[in-house]
Amino acid sequence: MKKDDKRQLMAALGLVGNVGVGMVVAAAVGLFGGRYIDEWLGSSPWATIIGTLLGLISGLWSAYKRVSRDE
Repeated sequence: MKKDDKRQLMAALGLVGNVGVGMVVAAAVGLFGGRYIDEWLGSSPWATIIGTLLGLISGLWSAYKRVSRDE
């Protein structure tokens, strides 16, 4: 494998890892934020559901922006 090929492979793996971690973190923040709001307001499970959905949407949007920027 050539040196340039290894660099491209490592850059691609780094991008995939970065996008994956970003999506998981965004979903986790939405989940735990929703659970906190549910405990505070006693509105279980609605804030958890909404927070998780917003976290997933945020993670997908962030991933889309990151991938489209690097292409």
